[in-house]
Amino acid sequence: MKIKILGSGGGESFPAPFCSCKHCEEARKLGGKNLRTLSQTLINEDLLIDMPADTNCHAIAHGVNLGKVESALITHIHYDHFIPAVALTHGGVQAHNLKYKNFNFYGASNVKEKCEALFTLYGVGSEVKNSVLFNEIEPYKTTIVGKYKVIGIKAMHAVSLNSLNYVIFDNDKSLLYLIDSGYPEEDNLKFLESLNIKFSAVIMDSTFGVGIRRASKFHMSFLDNIELKEELIKRKIADNSTKFVITHLTHNLTESHEKTEEIFKGTNIDVAYDGYEIEV
Repeated sequence: MKIKILGSGGGESFPAPFCSCKHCEEARKLGGKNLRTLSQTLINEDLLIDMPADTNCHAIAHGVNLGKVESALITHIHYDHFIPAVALTHGGVQAHNLKYKNFNFYGASNVKEKCEALFTLYGVGSEVKNSVLFNEIEPYKTTIVGKYKVIGIKAMHAVSLNSLNYVIFDNDKSLLYLIDSGYPEEDNLKFLESLNIKFSAVIMDSTFGVGIRRASKFHMSFLDNIELKEELIKRKIADNSTKFVITHLTHNLTESHEKTEEIFKGTNIDVAYDGYEIEV
C-alpha cells in the first residue's frame, strides 16, 4: 500500500491566506515543507481520501492523474475536505482515456446532497452527472470500494454531519485514518480491538499542535498523538512495525516543520508534509 499525503494542512491551510501571525510569516519565508495545503491523501493511485478545493493543484504539483482514480472516501462535508468542483470535469471533452468509466464518492448521505447541489448550480450536463456515482457508508460495516475493503467509523468531529474516519484494507495491509477527529472514544477503540489486526499505518489528526492534552474533543494535539500511539500498541491494535504519521497541521499552535520534527524526535512518529509518501 502506497500512501501519499497530497495536502497536510488544516482548515485554512498553512500559512493561512489572510494571516500575518509569526507562524504564517515564518512559513512563507522558509517555504518547502512548511507550506501546507488543504488535507487530502492518495492511496496507491486509485483511491482518494477527501476532495478539497486544492485537489486540482495537488494533482498538478504531485504529478497525479485523477483519471486513474476510481473512488474518493469523504470524511465530512466541511469546506476544507469536500468541495467537489473538480468532479465537474469528469467526462466529455474534458477527460479523455479515463481508466474508470465512473468516479465514485463514498461517505455519509450528505455527500451526495452537496455534490448534486453543485451540479445543479453549474448546470452540469448528463454525461458528467451520469459518470459520478454516490455510495453511502454505513458506520462499522464493511464496504467494498474498488479493490479495497473499507470500514467507516464515527469520528469525534462535526458529529451532526455524520463525520467518518476510515479503516482501509489493501490485501494484507491496513490503514487507520483519523482525520478530522479528536482522540478516539472507548467504543471506537473497542471496535478496533475487535478487528483483531495490527495496523500497517496510522495517520492522526494534529490540529491542536503544542496545545495541552485533550485541548479539544474534536481534534488532537501532539500530546494526544503520542498517547494514542502508546494506547494502540498497548491494545495490540498496532505494534512497533506500524508506521505512525501526523498531519492536518495548523498555524495557531504549530511552528516550522523542522521544529515540529524536533518535538517528535525519538517517538517514531513522522511529521507529514505536502508530498510525503510511504509504502507499507
